[in-house]
Amino acid sequence: PLSDDPNEGFVGNYWDPRGQIPPASYGVYAGPIAALLREDGLNAYADSGLSWETIRNEIAYGRPVMAWVINNTYPGAPVSYTPANGNTTTVAHFQHTVLVIGYTPSYAVILDGDIVYWRTIDQFLDSWSVLGNMAVLIQ
Repeated sequence: PLSDDPNEGFVGNYWDPRGQIPPASYGVYAGPIAALLREDGLNAYADSGLSWETIRNEIAYGRPVMAWVINNTYPGAPVSYTPANGNTTTVAHFQHTVLVIGYTPSYAVILDGDIVYWRTIDQFLDSWSVLGNMAVLIQ
């Protein structure tokens, strides 16, 4: 659904320029994505405040994790935003989702569309933390 709150639906138009924050075109957060995945029969749920250990465990069980990062896992800065419903949330320029599909002791393996790349765990964690370590997990 469309909304001015990324926790309720997609904010804006997908085809607008990247990097904006609400109320301009922005994107959507984990809750609405998990709800759509459940409608398609997946046992998906949204969570935040997760740890790197949680991601490692999910991947070890063969379940990739959809994570909210900044751009292609770059640093970013959180911004407070209050949509029309009055529920203040955190947004950030260039918010983006990626799938974490693997790891080594030093790197997170990222699937971003049809591109696979590696980021140091610290670089991934720094980017992931901007939006509160938000993710969609599949059980």
